[in-house]
Amino acid sequence: MNGRLFAVAGLTLSLAIVGCGGGSKVSSASLDPRLLPGSAVPGFAVQRTQDWSDPVNLVGEGLALPQRTRPSEAVKEFTGAHFRGAAGEVLAQGTGLEETAVRVGVAKFASAGDANTVRDWMHREDLKQPCYSQCVFAPAPVNEPGFPSMRLVVQSGRAKPPPGPPPGAPPGVKAHVLGPANYLAEFTIGPYLYWTILQGNAGLRSRFEAGVKLYYAHAKQRS
Repeated sequence: MNGRLFAVAGLTLSLAIVGCGGGSKVSSASLDPRLLPGSAVPGFAVQRTQDWSDPVNLVGEGLALPQRTRPSEAVKEFTGAHFRGAAGEVLAQGTGLEETAVRVGVAKFASAGDANTVRDWMHREDLKQPCYSQCVFAPAPVNEPGFPSMRLVVQSGRAKPPPGPPPGAPPGVKAHVLGPANYLAEFTIGPYLYWTILQGNAGLRSRFEAGVKLYYAHAKQRS
C-alpha cells in the first residue's frame, strides 16, 4: 500500500515538474512588456500590437523573409527550436506615403541555445537577396561593438535620380536621391529573441541603429 502511495506521489511530482518546466507556453500578453515602448522612440507611437502565439501568424506578419524562403521553412525553424510564444508591434511615424513603420518582435524559447539558433538562422536569411530574381538590394552585415549577441544587416538599394534638375533649381543642378534600404536586426538575452525591421531609405541607418540599442537596453532591464 505504501509503495503504491509513493508511486502516485512520485508521478504527481513528475507531472508538476513537467507542467512548470520549460515546456510550457507563454501568452502574448505576458511578452508585451518586453517590446520597445513607443514613447522610447521620439516621434513614433504604437500603431498596433500583434499576438504571435501561433508561429504561422508570426512568420506571416512579423518577419521579412527572402522571396525564395518558403514560410513553412520559417515555421519549422521556430517550432524545431522549442518555440514557446511571441508578441509584436508596429511603431509608426507620419501617415500615408510619408509613413515610416518599424516592426518589433520578441519570442521566447525553451533555452538560450534555442534562441541563439533562431537568431543565427534569421541573420543568414537577412544576408540573402530579398528578391526572387535580380535585385537592386545588396545585403551587408554591420558590426555593433559592445553588443555581442546582436546581428544587424543593411540591405542597400540603388535609385536612379530623376531626369533634369529638381523643381525650382537652376539648370545643371542634379537631384540627390536616397536609395531604398531594408534594416534588419536580431539579438538574444537568455531564452528571449528580439528583432526589429525597418524598410525605408539609405538615410535612416543611424536612427535605426540607435533604436535597436534602445530596444536592447529596454530588454536588459526586463531580464
